[in-house]
Parts: sequence; C-alpha cells; structure tokens
Amino acid sequence: MKTKLLIMIPEEANEGREVELPRFPSYPTLRDLLTPIIGCKHIEHVSVLADFKGGLDFKRADMFVDEDGHARGLARNGNATAIYRRNALIHQGVKDPESLSWIAGVAVLFERVVWT
Repeated sequence: MKTKLLIMIPEEANEGREVELPRFPSYPTLRDLLTPIIGCKHIEHVSVLADFKGGLDFKRADMFVDEDGHARGLARNGNATAIYRRNALIHQGVKDPESLSWIAGVAVLFERVVWT
C-alpha cells in the first residue's frame, strides 16, 4: 500500500516521501525504515491529528520521534511539536500549548495509522 510520510527536521523544510508498506507493518519493518531517517536506536510512537492536504480536516495519524531526543540535547522541532500538541489543544481543553512537552530532533509523520 502506497503511504505518504513527512520527514520533519528542526529548522529545515519538511520533506515528503511515499513508501510501500503493508496496511499494518511489523515493528522490524518500521524500525528498518525509520532508524536511518530519525538517526537513533530508540524510536517512540506518538498518535497525532494531521491533515496531509494542509487544511483543517484533521485525521488520526502516526508520528515517530527520537525517544531520547531531549536527553541527547537535540533541537526543538517546531513543526512536529505543533502536530503533537494539536490533540490536547482541540480535545483535552489545554489552553497553553507551552505547558505541554515538545518534540526534539527529527520526526516522521505518516499520513495514516500504521501502528496498532
């Protein structure tokens, strides 16, 4: 199944790609795809709301980040952080986005749910 993904690197333009994945890929399949992109051994899954067309039609999607990015002193990823915080701002009544955690380092956003 063709699946779009967005690579978000701090302070750089996002890069779109399309990959072939099963509907629900195995952990080894995702690890092998994501490790060279994110550049770490410990990848963390984050459920998010996103609209790949750039609008406001947010749908559940999966994002993967460096689990140890903060401890490794990686730069704040503004684009990924905004997506990560969206659900709390829309559905959980959070008023101050800066009260929430932020994403450090490279993040990969899939257009759909790939992790079950």
